Amino acid sequence: MGKQPKQQVLSRFFAPSAAAKPPVAPPPPNPPASAFASFSPAKRARALSRSPKTPDAKKHKPSSSSSAPARDAVRRRLLEPPLSALPAPTAVPRLPASNPSSSGSGSGKGYTPLEQQVVDLKARHPDVLLMVEVGYRYRFFGEDAAAAASVLGIVAHPDRSFLTASVPTFRLGFHVRRLVAAGHKVGVVRQTETAAIKAAHGGAAAGAPFARGLSAVYTRATIEASAGELEGGGAPEEGSRYLVCVVDREAEAVGREGFEVKVGVVAVEVSTGEVVHGEFMDGASRSGLEAVLLGLAPVEVILGTPLSFATEKLMRAYAGPASNVRVECTPRMCFGEAGALAELLSFFEKSEVNSPTIENNRQMIEISEADNSCHGIDNNRQGIDNDLHGIEGIMALPELVVQAMALIVRYLKGFGMERLICFGSSFRPFSANTEMSLSANALQQLEVLKNNSDGSVEGSLFQAMNNTCTAFGSRLFRHWLTHPLCDRNLICARHDAVSEISESMGSRQHSDSMLHDGEDGGCTASVRSDLSTVLSSILTMLGRSLDSQRGITRIFHCKATAKEFVGVIEAILTAGKQLQKLVLEDTDTVSSQHAADQGDMLNIFIASVDQFPEVAEGHVTVEMAKRKLDLLIVEYRKQLGMRNLEYKTVAGTTYLIELPVDRRVPSNWMKVNSTKKTIRYHTPEIVKNLDNLVLAKEELAVICRTTWHTFLMDFGKYYAQFQATVESLAALDCLYSLATLAKQNNYVQPNFVPENEASQIHIKDGRHPVLESLLGDNFVPNDTDLQADEEYCQIVTGPNMGGKSCYIRQVALITIMAQVGSFVPASSARLHVVDGIYTRMGASDSIQQGTSTFYEELNEASNILHNCSSRSLVIIDELGRGTSTHDGVAIAYATLQYLLKEKKCIVIFVTHYPKILDIQREFEGSVGAYHVSYLSTRKLLEITDEKMEIGTETEDLGEITFLYKLVAGASDRSFGLNVALLAQLPLSCIRRASVMAAKLQEELSEREENKVGRLMEKPAGHSPKAVCAAQPYQGLMEACRRILGDMRCVESSNDLTDTLSHLRNAKEIAVKTTKG
Repeated sequence: MGKQPKQQVLSRFFAPSAAAKPPVAPPPPNPPASAFASFSPAKRARALSRSPKTPDAKKHKPSSSSSAPARDAVRRRLLEPPLSALPAPTAVPRLPASNPSSSGSGSGKGYTPLEQQVVDLKARHPDVLLMVEVGYRYRFFGEDAAAAASVLGIVAHPDRSFLTASVPTFRLGFHVRRLVAAGHKVGVVRQTETAAIKAAHGGAAAGAPFARGLSAVYTRATIEASAGELEGGGAPEEGSRYLVCVVDREAEAVGREGFEVKVGVVAVEVSTGEVVHGEFMDGASRSGLEAVLLGLAPVEVILGTPLSFATEKLMRAYAGPASNVRVECTPRMCFGEAGALAELLSFFEKSEVNSPTIENNRQMIEISEADNSCHGIDNNRQGIDNDLHGIEGIMALPELVVQAMALIVRYLKGFGMERLICFGSSFRPFSANTEMSLSANALQQLEVLKNNSDGSVEGSLFQAMNNTCTAFGSRLFRHWLTHPLCDRNLICARHDAVSEISESMGSRQHSDSMLHDGEDGGCTASVRSDLSTVLSSILTMLGRSLDSQRGITRIFHCKATAKEFVGVIEAILTAGKQLQKLVLEDTDTVSSQHAADQGDMLNIFIASVDQFPEVAEGHVTVEMAKRKLDLLIVEYRKQLGMRNLEYKTVAGTTYLIELPVDRRVPSNWMKVNSTKKTIRYHTPEIVKNLDNLVLAKEELAVICRTTWHTFLMDFGKYYAQFQATVESLAALDCLYSLATLAKQNNYVQPNFVPENEASQIHIKDGRHPVLESLLGDNFVPNDTDLQADEEYCQIVTGPNMGGKSCYIRQVALITIMAQVGSFVPASSARLHVVDGIYTRMGASDSIQQGTSTFYEELNEASNILHNCSSRSLVIIDELGRGTSTHDGVAIAYATLQYLLKEKKCIVIFVTHYPKILDIQREFEGSVGAYHVSYLSTRKLLEITDEKMEIGTETEDLGEITFLYKLVAGASDRSFGLNVALLAQLPLSCIRRASVMAAKLQEELSEREENKVGRLMEKPAGHSPKAVCAAQPYQGLMEACRRILGDMRCVESSNDLTDTLSHLRNAKEIAVKTTKG
């Protein structure tokens, strides 16, 4: 409704009732001219903001003898509610009990009419934090006031029966968003009648409080779907806001080792209409459920109780106090045997009866799918589950998914948003057969969505690759990144589309200029032939407009404002002119862009008798009221003899007659305001007709609001078509983003081998996509060559901080990028289609779940061994370091052996344990040893008996230069003492550590020599004959042992001086042996 000018005549309806006042002396006869002076707009606003107890304080004046005990009792009662005991965000807020002395026996006689309204509303909505509209403010009562005061930083004070706090109406949106972000479920209670309408009805209702009702409820998952109703600040969030329902059941028969429960998940993005569903087996750690949560990042969770202990434990840890994720537990036992399915079927049957256009929408979806496939946009991404159409689709869903879906529908009914479940256009399974499996560990440890330092998007793969122009394109790109494709045809289709767009681009400067060029790009795109120019213009225009995907859904939910409706529809129609034929007749009913921008509901519709007869009739009534006021001014001109007399408007008060101070007027004219030279009046006739005009406008506003809601309901028949169009535009935005990425960074198109070829990853000059964006040309590229029928395992060793973890992350990220559809940072890349990437990196514990660091390591390793296949990529970094050396080596060796022998998948294994390299002999030709190269100019730490002087650290430590290049061969040193120096450990600690390291190395060498000596003493057994036979060869064996020792040192050393020394020594031994 458009903002109406404040009318002076309305002040009478906000004044206290005259009947409730004690008798007073009649006013002097001559002040009628100032009768309305006390009700100026400013004073009227102050009067509205006063507490309801203000007028009552004047009519009840107790005697002094009894006032003290009463005041003490009231003071104690008002101070009883504890201000510090605030409810948790998910707790059920309750109004504190009233004072028994002020209330009747359960009848609420001690409450004011407003308080009784609040008590009744709270009884109907006990789990909602209520904001009650009272005049020009929204008020909180009871524990709601305490909670709001804590979050909003406002004052909660006692007022009659309850604590109370308030905020201005024009800041509603800002404060609602803050409360919702804190985890509250917020309800807005609006006045459903105005003063003029209430006065016009008259009778007993005239003295009753304004009628109020719960108009909207907001939570973190639903606020963006209803944001069009919120005025008064608060920026919307562009990211996804999923509502997730989780149910589980103990597995009847364990089909795969390690799986104990079956989990059902349904996630709804209420603001976009997307519905994700899935049922899967999960293990004791619930790693599958954790991957779902990390991929969706829900802001609100419904737990279908009862849940298994491990599932509930994970959900509580995910929705901890620091997350602001709202959790609501709902029992599902009420469904009984097949009760959930029966409830859903009943819901769908009613929806299809009430929505006859659903089938037409589905036909449009199928047409859209066909068009997308013709243009290289994969229908899998569009998120369309072609089997989920109506009742047939619901019947085909797994049992746990049906239960979770029924709980979601029941929950959304409280918000009036359950209708979107009826459309199968946005249904998709969480994990399809055409998508790569990315475990929760992979998403976290590879920093796909956020970094591991502070949890922000900076430094993540998403931040490095995302060049989308629109909010809905960015949300889709996040989905692409967490669900890479594993269908070769779909991957190649994306690559071809990216290649075509990239080739159509000019220079990088041309691309950048197009992204920031032209306000009317959508209008000029149709006359341009360059593909990149057309896409740039359309996407830039869409990026500057409102979020079209959420806007379409808000229109479907009947929550959109006129401004949002016009903006969204015009943006989509500009991007796709072909849609004008679908909605031309409906969009023409919105007559004024200016009226839509201003939210002027009175002038938003064309007052056509055929289309909107009630609106047309209301406009006629308003015009007739205005006409009567215009006729009055003509009479006053004659009466006063002033031919140029006109109405004046001052401070929002309209239809004022302004006359000089000395001008005589009839005694029944009422003075409104004045200046030194003029006085402004309202006549009784003006007041009467002004009342009729205000009433006509407010009744027209009610009619327009009802008509607007009906209009949006009718427009909902186009929901599926528009939603499919926006999804196609989002896919184009993602493809254009990938093309821009490839063009700006000189990426190459990867080549995927056919399915019948061996698993392989061959990358030439591969680069880390995130670090390259930071380091630029200084990044050192590395090659990767792994193939199933050749060498398919790399054991990577090398110094700490040498770049081992960077290299293995690089290989995994390039694989993800390639299967997302992106070009990759390399000179060339040839890969097989990887069905899953599994990682075990870093060290962390989980205090909330009561697990140690070593348990987390083994849990991640167990998840890999149970889920990977021969087409998977496995990345393991330093497994076994959380326990003793012997146990760690044994577990790491056995894990790697299992992967190579049983799974035969491509593995990159980083370790500091030299013993792991012995596995090369067991899998000869399949395992290669590599290390990250470095240069050491002298021994790392010289051990001397002299006291180290200040400033000699550099001389004693020597210098080591990391080359960050992966080369063949194992490294014999990790240079941990060098890292200790960089970490600024005390120098005495470093010296002591070096002494201990040298001693341990010496002991190890002695043990090895003693072992060889014992073998040479008894080479073939314990018989004297065998010992005598071996004696002539003992010298030769010793010489060979020494030569091999020197050659091992040469192979593992990067120090040129050491290398030459060992070679000379080996040469001397060989010469002496041959001569001797």
